Amino acid sequence: MRKRSQPGAAVRAALLVAIAALGAPARPSRAQPPVRATDEPAPRVADPTVEALSLALDRRMTVWRSGDRVVYVAHCRSARGGCAQRAATFATLIGEAARRHAIDPFLLAAVAIRESGMDPTAAGAAGERGIVQLHPRGSGSSVRYVQSEGYRRRCMRRADACQDEVLDAGARLLSNSIIRCGGVREGLGAYNRGACGPTQYATRVMNERQRLLRLAKTDARSVAEIE
Repeated sequence: MRKRSQPGAAVRAALLVAIAALGAPARPSRAQPPVRATDEPAPRVADPTVEALSLALDRRMTVWRSGDRVVYVAHCRSARGGCAQRAATFATLIGEAARRHAIDPFLLAAVAIRESGMDPTAAGAAGERGIVQLHPRGSGSSVRYVQSEGYRRRCMRRADACQDEVLDAGARLLSNSIIRCGGVREGLGAYNRGACGPTQYATRVMNERQRLLRLAKTDARSVAEIE
């Protein structure tokens, strides 16, 4: 039987290109063994929406900036890890809560700005707590941060100030209100006063959302530069 000739280098190169085009893994050469996934783990891909929101929140809480010097709003200056870290942490928590409840993260962030100025120590007249101001006998009735003063004090030692549970409850309430009322503005009215319908509160939240979007998309270093 006639012995088959081995393909030349040019033929082998063409075959490898064809295999790669089909998506099949090419056989590695003996000189360069494949690197195992455990040797070089894949880097974590950042969420671009969360990154944009983090930038917007940092700028929203900036009072004044000159070169490398930044002055933040008063409540943020003593935040664990600094105000920039707080903005990044809150942006991540807001993004996660918004994704779980299928709402716009910039809308949820705008609610937090209007409700508390993004201050986790803010307290409402009726005992509302957290950055989205949960009512202790309503949406915050089962939220530990709302119910326990001692727990709130301990939370101030954490970068996230225990706002994950607060944001989850707030995002759930906002999502349910939008669905029940049939629209974002109507749902914002229900979030604020318990009844569906557009209100001045809804207008202020929507304006705040636009402000955050502009801060994320422009070169403005603080909210004063866009107003």
